[in-house]
Amino acid sequence: MASNVLPGFLGSTTNIAFVLIGVFVVYLYMQRQRSHTSQLPTPPGPKPAPVIGNLFDIPREKESAGYNVMAKKYGDLTYLSILGKSILVVNNYATAQELFEKRSANYSDRNELPMINDLMGWDWSFGHMPYGGTYFNIFLGPRWKMHRSMFHRQFQSSVVSSFWPIQLKEAHKLVRRMLHHPEDLINHLRFNSASIIMNVTYGIEIEDEEDHYITVAETALDGMAKAANPGAFFVDIFPVLKYVPSWMPFAGFKRKAAFWRKSVLQMRNAPFQTVTNAVKLGTASPSFVSNLLSDLELRKDLSESSITTETETIRNCAGLAYAAGAESIVSSLSSFMLAMVLYPEVQIKARRELDSVIGSCRLPDFSDRGSLPYIDAIVKEVLRWNPVAPLGLPHMATKEDEFGGYRIPAGTLVLGNSWTILHDPTTYPDPMAFNPDRFLSNDPAIVDPVYVAFGYGRRICPGRFMAEGQLWISIACILSVFEIKPGNDEKGRPIKTEAAFTSGMIWYVHPLPFMTTINPRDDSARQLIEQTTDLVA
Repeated sequence: MASNVLPGFLGSTTNIAFVLIGVFVVYLYMQRQRSHTSQLPTPPGPKPAPVIGNLFDIPREKESAGYNVMAKKYGDLTYLSILGKSILVVNNYATAQELFEKRSANYSDRNELPMINDLMGWDWSFGHMPYGGTYFNIFLGPRWKMHRSMFHRQFQSSVVSSFWPIQLKEAHKLVRRMLHHPEDLINHLRFNSASIIMNVTYGIEIEDEEDHYITVAETALDGMAKAANPGAFFVDIFPVLKYVPSWMPFAGFKRKAAFWRKSVLQMRNAPFQTVTNAVKLGTASPSFVSNLLSDLELRKDLSESSITTETETIRNCAGLAYAAGAESIVSSLSSFMLAMVLYPEVQIKARRELDSVIGSCRLPDFSDRGSLPYIDAIVKEVLRWNPVAPLGLPHMATKEDEFGGYRIPAGTLVLGNSWTILHDPTTYPDPMAFNPDRFLSNDPAIVDPVYVAFGYGRRICPGRFMAEGQLWISIACILSVFEIKPGNDEKGRPIKTEAAFTSGMIWYVHPLPFMTTINPRDDSARQLIEQTTDLVA
Protein backbone atom coordinates (compact mmCIF):
# COMPACT_ATOMS: atom_id res chain seq x y z
CA MET A 1 0.00 0.00 0.00
CA ALA A 2 2.80 2.42 0.94
CA SER A 3 4.42 2.02 -2.46
CA ASN A 4 1.30 3.47 -4.17
CA VAL A 5 1.28 6.72 -2.20
CA LEU A 6 3.89 8.58 -4.24
CA PRO A 7 2.54 7.64 -7.69
CA GLY A 8 -0.95 8.51 -6.52
CA PHE A 9 0.18 11.83 -5.18
CA LEU A 10 2.01 12.72 -8.40
CA GLY A 11 -0.94 11.59 -10.45
CA SER A 12 -2.82 14.75 -9.55
CA THR A 13 -2.16 17.73 -11.85
CA THR A 14 -2.69 20.12 -8.93
CA ASN A 15 -0.19 18.27 -6.77
CA ILE A 16 2.38 18.20 -9.57
CA ALA A 17 2.00 21.96 -9.89
CA PHE A 18 2.56 22.38 -6.14
CA VAL A 19 5.68 20.22 -6.32
CA LEU A 20 7.06 22.19 -9.26
CA ILE A 21 6.34 25.49 -7.53
CA GLY A 22 8.04 24.20 -4.36
CA VAL A 23 11.11 23.08 -6.30
CA PHE A 24 11.23 26.46 -8.07
CA VAL A 25 11.00 28.36 -4.76
CA VAL A 26 13.80 26.26 -3.27
CA TYR A 27 15.90 26.86 -6.40
CA LEU A 28 15.35 30.63 -6.20
CA TYR A 29 16.22 30.60 -2.50
CA MET A 30 19.44 28.69 -3.12
CA GLN A 31 20.38 30.98 -6.00
CA ARG A 32 19.67 34.03 -3.84
CA GLN A 33 21.78 32.63 -1.02
CA ARG A 34 24.59 31.79 -3.44
CA SER A 35 24.36 35.25 -5.00
CA HIS A 36 24.33 36.89 -1.55
CA THR A 37 27.35 34.90 -0.41
CA SER A 38 29.31 35.47 -3.61
CA GLN A 39 28.94 39.23 -3.15
CA LEU A 40 30.59 39.10 0.24
CA PRO A 41 34.31 39.80 0.60
CA THR A 42 36.75 37.11 1.59
CA PRO A 43 38.34 37.52 5.04
CA PRO A 44 41.22 40.01 5.41
CA GLY A 45 44.79 39.07 4.61
CA PRO A 46 47.90 40.21 2.78
CA LYS A 47 47.23 41.70 -0.64
CA PRO A 48 47.85 38.99 -3.24
CA ALA A 49 50.16 39.56 -6.19
CA PRO A 50 48.86 38.86 -9.72
CA VAL A 51 48.82 35.16 -10.66
CA ILE A 52 51.03 33.89 -7.79
CA GLY A 53 48.83 35.35 -5.06
CA ASN A 54 50.39 35.23 -1.58
CA LEU A 55 53.11 32.77 -2.52
CA PHE A 56 55.81 34.98 -1.00
CA ASP A 57 53.72 35.90 2.06
CA ILE A 58 53.75 32.31 3.37
CA PRO A 59 56.36 32.20 6.17
CA ARG A 60 59.21 29.82 5.30
CA GLU A 61 61.02 30.05 8.64
CA LYS A 62 59.95 31.05 12.14
CA GLU A 63 56.47 30.18 10.93
CA SER A 64 54.74 30.46 14.29
CA ALA A 65 55.93 34.05 14.71
CA GLY A 66 55.03 34.87 11.10
CA TYR A 67 51.45 33.66 11.35
CA ASN A 68 51.11 35.27 14.77
CA VAL A 69 52.07 38.65 13.24
CA MET A 70 49.37 38.13 10.60
CA ALA A 71 46.83 37.26 13.30
CA LYS A 72 47.58 40.49 15.17
CA LYS A 73 47.17 42.48 11.96
CA TYR A 74 44.12 40.82 10.41
CA GLY A 75 42.21 39.44 13.41
CA ASP A 76 40.41 36.15 13.93
CA LEU A 77 40.76 35.06 10.29
CA THR A 78 43.65 35.44 7.85
CA TYR A 79 42.95 34.75 4.18
CA LEU A 80 45.64 33.91 1.64
CA SER A 81 45.74 32.42 -1.83
CA ILE A 82 48.49 30.65 -3.73
CA LEU A 83 48.06 30.39 -7.49
CA GLY A 84 44.29 30.44 -7.06
CA LYS A 85 44.16 28.05 -4.09
CA SER A 86 42.43 29.59 -1.05
CA ILE A 87 43.88 29.22 2.44
CA LEU A 88 42.12 30.37 5.61
CA VAL A 89 43.98 30.52 8.93
CA VAL A 90 41.79 30.53 12.05
CA ASN A 91 43.44 32.52 14.85
CA ASN A 92 40.81 32.44 17.59
CA TYR A 93 39.51 29.59 19.75
CA ALA A 94 35.85 30.64 19.59
CA THR A 95 36.05 30.87 15.80
CA ALA A 96 37.76 27.48 15.62
CA GLN A 97 34.95 25.99 17.72
CA GLU A 98 32.31 27.54 15.49
CA LEU A 99 33.83 26.27 12.24
CA PHE A 100 35.37 22.93 13.24
CA GLU A 101 32.81 21.86 15.86
CA LYS A 102 29.46 23.50 15.17
CA ARG A 103 29.90 23.42 11.39
CA SER A 104 31.92 20.22 11.33
CA ALA A 105 29.88 18.75 8.44
CA ASN A 106 31.36 21.44 6.19
CA TYR A 107 34.87 21.64 7.69
CA SER A 108 35.98 18.02 8.18
CA ASP A 109 37.15 17.15 4.69
CA ARG A 110 40.73 16.94 3.45
CA ASN A 111 42.02 18.58 0.31
CA GLU A 112 43.56 16.61 -2.51
CA LEU A 113 47.17 15.77 -1.55
CA PRO A 114 48.92 14.51 -4.68
CA MET A 115 52.43 14.63 -3.20
CA ILE A 116 51.56 12.96 0.11
CA ASN A 117 48.80 10.56 -0.90
CA ASP A 118 49.40 9.69 -4.55
CA LEU A 119 53.19 9.91 -4.81
CA MET A 120 54.47 9.23 -1.28
CA GLY A 121 51.90 6.52 -0.55
CA TRP A 122 50.11 7.94 2.51
CA ASP A 123 46.65 7.30 1.05
CA TRP A 124 46.16 4.48 3.59
CA SER A 125 46.33 6.95 6.51
CA PHE A 126 42.84 7.89 7.63
CA GLY A 127 44.29 11.18 8.85
CA HIS A 128 44.58 12.09 5.16
CA MET A 129 41.43 10.38 3.87
CA PRO A 130 38.49 12.44 2.57
CA TYR A 131 35.63 12.92 4.99
CA GLY A 132 33.08 12.24 2.28
CA GLY A 133 31.29 15.58 2.12
CA THR A 134 31.96 16.41 -1.54
CA TYR A 135 30.34 14.78 -4.55
CA PHE A 136 33.62 13.14 -5.55
CA ASN A 137 34.38 11.90 -2.04
CA ILE A 138 30.93 10.60 -1.15
CA PHE A 139 32.00 6.98 -1.75
CA LEU A 140 35.34 7.45 0.05
CA GLY A 141 33.86 8.90 3.25
CA PRO A 142 32.72 5.53 4.65
CA ARG A 143 36.33 4.32 4.39
CA TRP A 144 37.46 7.14 6.68
CA LYS A 145 34.62 6.45 9.10
CA MET A 146 35.47 2.75 9.25
CA HIS A 147 39.11 3.51 10.09
CA ARG A 148 38.25 6.24 12.56
CA SER A 149 35.69 4.04 14.34
CA MET A 150 38.14 1.14 14.73
CA PHE A 151 40.91 3.39 16.03
CA HIS A 152 38.58 5.18 18.44
CA ARG A 153 37.27 1.91 19.92
CA GLN A 154 40.79 0.75 20.72
CA PHE A 155 42.15 4.06 22.08
CA GLN A 156 39.17 5.80 23.69
CA SER A 157 39.40 7.11 27.24
CA SER A 158 37.55 4.12 28.75
CA VAL A 159 40.15 1.58 27.55
CA VAL A 160 43.49 3.40 27.81
CA SER A 161 44.00 2.07 31.34
CA SER A 162 44.88 -1.26 29.69
CA PHE A 163 48.03 0.45 28.36
CA TRP A 164 49.16 1.70 31.79
CA PRO A 165 51.35 -1.32 32.66
CA ILE A 166 53.32 -0.91 29.42
CA GLN A 167 53.59 2.85 29.85
CA LEU A 168 54.77 2.47 33.45
CA LYS A 169 57.36 -0.15 32.49
CA GLU A 170 58.70 2.09 29.71
CA ALA A 171 58.80 5.11 32.04
CA HIS A 172 60.99 3.03 34.36
CA LYS A 173 63.23 2.13 31.41
CA LEU A 174 63.47 5.81 30.53
CA VAL A 175 64.69 6.93 33.95
CA ARG A 176 67.21 4.09 34.03
CA ARG A 177 68.63 5.11 30.68
CA MET A 178 68.74 8.75 31.79
CA LEU A 179 70.62 7.73 34.94
CA HIS A 180 73.27 5.71 33.13
CA HIS A 181 73.71 7.93 30.05
CA PRO A 182 72.29 11.40 30.79
CA GLU A 183 74.19 12.92 27.86
CA ASP A 184 72.07 10.96 25.36
CA LEU A 185 68.71 12.44 26.36
CA ILE A 186 67.05 12.82 22.94
CA ASN A 187 67.83 9.24 21.93
CA HIS A 188 66.36 8.04 25.24
CA LEU A 189 63.16 9.98 24.55
CA ARG A 190 62.92 8.56 21.04
CA PHE A 191 63.45 5.02 22.29
CA ASN A 192 60.84 5.50 25.02
CA SER A 193 58.18 6.80 22.66
CA ALA A 194 58.84 4.22 19.94
CA SER A 195 59.00 1.34 22.40
CA ILE A 196 55.61 2.14 23.94
CA ILE A 197 53.84 2.49 20.61
CA MET A 198 55.41 -0.65 19.13
CA ASN A 199 54.46 -2.60 22.27
CA VAL A 200 50.88 -1.32 22.43
CA THR A 201 50.24 -1.52 18.70
CA TYR A 202 52.17 -4.65 17.67
CA GLY A 203 53.41 -6.32 20.86
CA ILE A 204 56.94 -5.93 19.47
CA GLU A 205 59.95 -5.24 21.70
CA ILE A 206 62.28 -2.97 19.75
CA GLU A 207 66.06 -3.19 19.76
CA ASP A 208 68.00 -0.84 21.99
CA GLU A 209 70.11 0.53 19.14
CA GLU A 210 69.41 1.10 15.44
CA ASP A 211 66.09 -0.72 15.39
CA HIS A 212 65.05 -1.32 11.79
CA TYR A 213 61.38 -0.48 12.38
CA ILE A 214 62.30 2.86 13.94
CA THR A 215 64.86 3.78 11.28
CA VAL A 216 62.31 3.19 8.52
CA ALA A 217 59.59 5.12 10.34
CA GLU A 218 61.85 8.12 10.94
CA THR A 219 62.62 8.32 7.21
CA ALA A 220 58.90 8.16 6.37
CA LEU A 221 58.03 10.84 8.92
CA ASP A 222 60.86 13.09 7.75
CA GLY A 223 59.30 13.05 4.30
CA MET A 224 55.89 13.85 5.74
CA ALA A 225 57.32 16.82 7.63
CA LYS A 226 58.81 18.22 4.42
CA ALA A 227 55.71 17.67 2.28
CA ALA A 228 52.96 18.73 4.69
CA ASN A 229 53.39 22.51 4.59
CA PRO A 230 51.03 24.24 2.11
CA GLY A 231 52.86 25.15 -1.07
CA ALA A 232 55.90 22.98 -0.31
CA PHE A 233 55.55 21.20 -3.67
CA PHE A 234 53.90 22.61 -6.81
CA VAL A 235 52.27 19.26 -7.55
CA ASP A 236 49.83 20.02 -4.71
CA ILE A 237 48.80 23.17 -6.56
CA PHE A 238 48.92 21.64 -10.06
CA PRO A 239 47.96 17.95 -9.54
CA VAL A 240 48.55 17.19 -13.22
CA LEU A 241 52.29 17.36 -12.47
CA LYS A 242 52.06 13.96 -10.77
CA TYR A 243 51.98 12.43 -14.26
CA VAL A 244 55.31 14.00 -15.26
CA PRO A 245 58.01 11.31 -15.82
CA SER A 246 60.46 11.19 -12.94
CA TRP A 247 63.47 11.36 -15.28
CA MET A 248 62.66 14.90 -16.39
CA PRO A 249 64.99 17.66 -15.07
CA PHE A 250 62.33 19.49 -13.03
CA ALA A 251 60.73 16.31 -11.62
CA GLY A 252 62.95 16.07 -8.57
CA PHE A 253 59.82 16.01 -6.42
CA LYS A 254 58.89 12.63 -7.93
CA ARG A 255 62.29 11.17 -7.16
CA LYS A 256 62.00 12.38 -3.57
CA ALA A 257 58.49 10.94 -3.33
CA ALA A 258 59.68 7.55 -4.63
CA PHE A 259 62.44 7.46 -2.00
CA TRP A 260 60.05 8.31 0.83
CA ARG A 261 57.34 5.97 -0.49
CA LYS A 262 59.49 2.90 0.17
CA SER A 263 59.81 3.83 3.84
CA VAL A 264 56.14 4.81 4.17
CA LEU A 265 54.96 1.39 2.97
CA GLN A 266 57.63 -0.48 4.95
CA MET A 267 56.59 1.36 8.09
CA ARG A 268 53.02 0.19 7.61
CA ASN A 269 53.64 -3.33 6.27
CA ALA A 270 56.71 -4.78 8.00
CA PRO A 271 55.57 -4.83 11.67
CA PHE A 272 52.06 -5.82 10.64
CA GLN A 273 53.39 -8.84 8.76
CA THR A 274 55.48 -9.82 11.78
CA VAL A 275 52.38 -9.87 13.99
CA THR A 276 50.31 -11.67 11.35
CA ASN A 277 52.87 -14.47 11.25
CA ALA A 278 53.01 -14.63 15.05
CA VAL A 279 49.20 -14.88 15.29
CA LYS A 280 49.23 -17.85 12.89
CA LEU A 281 51.93 -19.54 15.01
CA GLY A 282 50.13 -18.72 18.27
CA THR A 283 53.13 -16.76 19.60
CA ALA A 284 51.80 -13.19 19.31
CA SER A 285 51.85 -10.95 22.39
CA PRO A 286 48.62 -9.09 23.23
CA SER A 287 48.42 -5.88 21.21
CA PHE A 288 46.13 -3.69 19.13
CA VAL A 289 46.87 -5.77 16.00
CA SER A 290 46.98 -9.27 17.47
CA ASN A 291 43.76 -8.78 19.44
CA LEU A 292 41.86 -7.54 16.39
CA LEU A 293 43.27 -10.23 14.10
CA SER A 294 42.38 -12.95 16.63
CA ASP A 295 38.84 -11.56 16.92
CA LEU A 296 38.59 -11.53 13.13
CA GLU A 297 39.48 -15.23 12.96
CA LEU A 298 36.50 -16.03 15.18
CA ARG A 299 34.04 -14.15 12.94
CA LYS A 300 32.23 -16.83 10.95
CA ASP A 301 29.63 -14.39 9.59
CA LEU A 302 32.05 -12.41 7.40
CA SER A 303 32.60 -12.92 3.70
CA GLU A 304 36.11 -13.20 2.28
CA SER A 305 35.93 -9.65 0.92
CA SER A 306 34.80 -8.33 4.32
CA ILE A 307 37.70 -10.09 6.04
CA THR A 308 40.10 -8.55 3.51
CA THR A 309 38.64 -5.09 4.15
CA GLU A 310 38.81 -5.53 7.94
CA THR A 311 42.41 -6.77 7.75
CA GLU A 312 43.42 -3.79 5.63
CA THR A 313 41.74 -1.43 8.08
CA ILE A 314 43.60 -2.99 11.03
CA ARG A 315 46.92 -2.69 9.17
CA ASN A 316 46.27 0.95 8.26
CA CYS A 317 45.16 1.98 11.75
CA ALA A 318 48.22 0.34 13.29
CA GLY A 319 50.55 2.13 10.88
CA LEU A 320 48.99 5.48 11.71
CA ALA A 321 49.32 4.86 15.45
CA TYR A 322 53.09 4.94 15.11
CA ALA A 323 53.15 7.77 12.56
CA ALA A 324 50.93 10.01 14.65
CA GLY A 325 52.26 9.20 18.10
CA ALA A 326 56.00 8.66 18.11
CA GLU A 327 57.34 12.09 17.14
CA SER A 328 54.65 14.01 19.02
CA ILE A 329 55.67 12.43 22.33
CA VAL A 330 59.36 13.08 21.66
CA SER A 331 58.57 16.72 20.89
CA SER A 332 56.50 17.19 24.04
CA LEU A 333 58.98 15.49 26.38
CA SER A 334 61.85 17.48 24.84
CA SER A 335 59.88 20.68 25.47
CA PHE A 336 59.27 19.54 29.05
CA MET A 337 63.00 19.02 29.66
CA LEU A 338 63.79 22.43 28.16
CA ALA A 339 61.17 24.06 30.39
CA MET A 340 62.67 22.40 33.46
CA VAL A 341 66.08 23.88 32.58
CA LEU A 342 64.56 27.34 32.17
CA TYR A 343 62.10 27.24 35.09
CA PRO A 344 63.70 25.50 38.09
CA GLU A 345 60.94 26.81 40.36
CA VAL A 346 58.49 24.50 38.56
CA GLN A 347 60.68 21.50 39.46
CA ILE A 348 60.79 22.56 43.10
CA LYS A 349 57.01 22.87 43.32
CA ALA A 350 56.45 19.57 41.49
CA ARG A 351 58.86 17.67 43.76
CA ARG A 352 57.19 19.16 46.82
CA GLU A 353 53.84 17.77 45.61
CA LEU A 354 55.34 14.39 44.70
CA ASP A 355 57.08 14.06 48.06
CA SER A 356 53.95 14.95 50.01
CA VAL A 357 51.82 12.40 48.16
CA ILE A 358 54.27 9.57 47.46
CA GLY A 359 57.27 10.06 49.71
CA SER A 360 60.70 8.69 48.84
CA CYS A 361 60.02 4.94 48.96
CA ARG A 362 58.62 4.40 45.46
CA LEU A 363 58.03 5.95 42.05
CA PRO A 364 54.63 7.38 41.10
CA ASP A 365 52.13 5.30 39.16
CA PHE A 366 48.78 5.97 37.54
CA SER A 367 46.86 5.40 40.79
CA ASP A 368 48.43 8.63 42.08
CA ARG A 369 47.20 10.84 39.26
CA GLY A 370 44.14 12.18 41.06
CA SER A 371 46.35 13.33 43.94
CA LEU A 372 48.92 15.14 41.77
CA PRO A 373 47.14 18.12 40.17
CA TYR A 374 50.36 20.07 39.66
CA ILE A 375 51.83 17.29 37.51
CA ASP A 376 48.60 17.38 35.48
CA ALA A 377 49.05 21.13 35.13
CA ILE A 378 52.62 20.66 33.89
CA VAL A 379 51.37 18.28 31.17
CA LYS A 380 48.81 20.87 30.05
CA GLU A 381 51.41 23.63 30.03
CA VAL A 382 53.79 21.50 27.95
CA LEU A 383 51.05 21.04 25.34
CA ARG A 384 50.31 24.78 25.37
CA TRP A 385 53.86 26.18 25.50
CA ASN A 386 55.12 24.37 22.40
CA PRO A 387 52.25 22.76 20.47
CA VAL A 388 53.83 19.98 18.42
CA ALA A 389 51.83 20.80 15.26
CA PRO A 390 51.29 24.57 15.34
CA LEU A 391 48.87 24.54 12.40
CA GLY A 392 47.95 20.86 12.16
CA LEU A 393 46.83 19.15 8.97
CA PRO A 394 44.53 21.37 6.89
CA HIS A 395 40.79 20.86 6.89
CA MET A 396 38.85 21.77 3.77
CA ALA A 397 35.58 23.65 3.30
CA THR A 398 33.30 21.31 1.38
CA LYS A 399 30.85 24.03 0.36
CA GLU A 400 30.98 27.79 0.16
CA ASP A 401 30.13 29.32 3.51
CA GLU A 402 29.58 32.65 5.20
CA PHE A 403 31.09 33.60 8.53
CA GLY A 404 31.20 36.99 10.22
CA GLY A 405 30.17 38.76 7.01
CA TYR A 406 32.90 37.08 4.99
CA ARG A 407 32.76 34.51 2.21
CA ILE A 408 34.71 31.26 2.56
CA PRO A 409 34.93 29.68 -0.91
CA ALA A 410 34.35 25.97 -1.40
CA GLY A 411 37.63 24.06 -1.46
CA THR A 412 39.39 26.47 0.88
CA LEU A 413 42.10 24.94 3.06
CA VAL A 414 41.23 25.83 6.65
CA LEU A 415 43.90 25.63 9.35
CA GLY A 416 43.60 26.15 13.08
CA ASN A 417 46.46 28.41 14.17
CA SER A 418 47.06 26.46 17.36
CA TRP A 419 50.24 28.33 18.31
CA THR A 420 48.50 31.72 18.24
CA ILE A 421 45.40 30.36 20.00
CA LEU A 422 47.53 28.84 22.78
CA HIS A 423 49.56 32.03 23.16
CA ASP A 424 46.63 34.44 23.26
CA PRO A 425 47.43 36.80 26.18
CA THR A 426 43.73 37.37 26.90
CA THR A 427 43.34 33.64 27.59
CA TYR A 428 46.83 32.86 28.90
CA PRO A 429 48.44 35.91 30.56
CA ASP A 430 52.20 36.14 29.94
CA PRO A 431 51.86 33.41 27.30
CA MET A 432 55.57 32.98 26.55
CA ALA A 433 56.28 31.95 30.15
CA PHE A 434 56.03 28.33 31.25
CA ASN A 435 53.54 28.58 34.11
CA PRO A 436 51.55 25.46 35.11
CA ASP A 437 49.78 27.43 37.86
CA ARG A 438 47.52 28.97 35.23
CA PHE A 439 45.68 25.62 35.08
CA LEU A 440 45.08 25.47 38.83
CA SER A 441 43.08 28.69 39.00
CA ASN A 442 39.70 27.22 37.96
CA ASP A 443 39.30 30.26 35.71
CA PRO A 444 36.60 29.34 33.13
CA ALA A 445 38.34 31.58 30.57
CA ILE A 446 41.37 29.26 30.55
CA VAL A 447 41.00 26.82 27.64
CA ASP A 448 42.31 23.30 28.19
CA PRO A 449 45.12 22.93 25.60
CA VAL A 450 44.02 19.36 24.88
CA TYR A 451 41.13 20.82 22.82
CA VAL A 452 43.60 22.70 20.63
CA ALA A 453 46.92 20.83 20.60
CA PHE A 454 45.40 17.56 19.33
CA GLY A 455 43.39 19.07 16.49
CA TYR A 456 39.78 20.11 16.04
CA GLY A 457 36.30 18.79 15.48
CA ARG A 458 35.83 15.37 13.90
CA ARG A 459 39.51 15.39 12.93
CA ILE A 460 40.78 15.60 16.52
CA CYS A 461 43.47 13.00 17.24
CA PRO A 462 41.75 9.84 18.55
CA GLY A 463 44.98 8.74 20.25
CA ARG A 464 45.13 11.78 22.54
CA PHE A 465 44.13 9.88 25.68
CA MET A 466 47.00 7.44 25.32
CA ALA A 467 49.42 10.29 24.50
CA GLU A 468 48.36 12.30 27.54
CA GLY A 469 48.83 9.29 29.81
CA GLN A 470 52.28 8.64 28.40
CA LEU A 471 53.32 12.24 28.98
CA TRP A 472 51.95 12.21 32.52
CA ILE A 473 53.70 9.06 33.76
CA SER A 474 57.00 9.99 32.07
CA ILE A 475 56.99 13.49 33.56
CA ALA A 476 55.94 12.28 37.01
CA CYS A 477 58.71 9.65 37.13
CA ILE A 478 61.42 12.02 35.83
CA LEU A 479 60.56 14.75 38.35
CA SER A 480 60.37 12.34 41.26
CA VAL A 481 64.00 11.21 40.92
CA PHE A 482 65.99 13.79 38.92
CA GLU A 483 67.21 17.33 39.28
CA ILE A 484 67.44 19.02 35.88
CA LYS A 485 69.81 21.94 35.39
CA PRO A 486 71.47 23.80 32.50
CA GLY A 487 74.50 22.17 30.92
CA ASN A 488 77.98 23.42 31.79
CA ASP A 489 80.77 24.68 29.56
CA GLU A 490 84.37 23.42 29.72
CA LYS A 491 85.00 25.63 32.76
CA GLY A 492 82.00 24.28 34.64
CA ARG A 493 79.89 27.41 34.17
CA PRO A 494 76.16 27.06 33.33
CA ILE A 495 75.45 27.52 29.63
CA LYS A 496 72.80 30.10 28.82
CA THR A 497 69.72 28.31 27.49
CA GLU A 498 66.93 29.85 25.41
CA ALA A 499 63.44 28.70 24.44
CA ALA A 500 64.12 28.11 20.75
CA PHE A 501 62.39 25.64 18.46
CA THR A 502 62.71 24.16 14.99
CA SER A 503 60.72 25.59 12.10
CA GLY A 504 57.51 24.00 10.93
CA MET A 505 53.79 24.57 11.19
CA ILE A 506 52.09 21.35 10.10
CA TRP A 507 54.28 18.59 11.49
CA TYR A 508 56.13 18.10 14.74
CA VAL A 509 58.14 21.02 16.11
CA HIS A 510 61.02 20.23 18.48
CA PRO A 511 63.23 22.38 20.71
CA LEU A 512 66.55 23.24 19.14
CA PRO A 513 69.44 21.25 20.69
CA PHE A 514 70.23 22.38 24.23
CA MET A 515 72.63 21.25 26.94
CA THR A 516 71.35 19.94 30.24
CA THR A 517 72.72 18.37 33.40
CA ILE A 518 70.64 15.48 34.74
CA ASN A 519 71.47 14.09 38.17
CA PRO A 520 69.54 11.92 40.63
CA ARG A 521 68.16 14.02 43.48
CA ASP A 522 70.01 11.95 46.07
CA ASP A 523 71.21 8.41 46.81
CA SER A 524 67.69 7.33 47.70
CA ALA A 525 66.47 8.42 44.25
CA ARG A 526 69.34 6.57 42.60
CA GLN A 527 68.40 3.39 44.45
CA LEU A 528 64.76 3.77 43.42
CA ILE A 529 65.77 4.01 39.78
CA GLU A 530 68.02 0.93 39.98
CA GLN A 531 65.30 -1.06 41.74
CA THR A 532 62.92 -0.63 38.79
CA THR A 533 64.76 -3.46 37.02
CA ASP A 534 63.22 -5.82 39.58
CA LEU A 535 59.67 -4.53 39.18
CA VAL A 536 57.17 -6.47 37.09
CA ALA A 537 54.93 -4.02 35.25
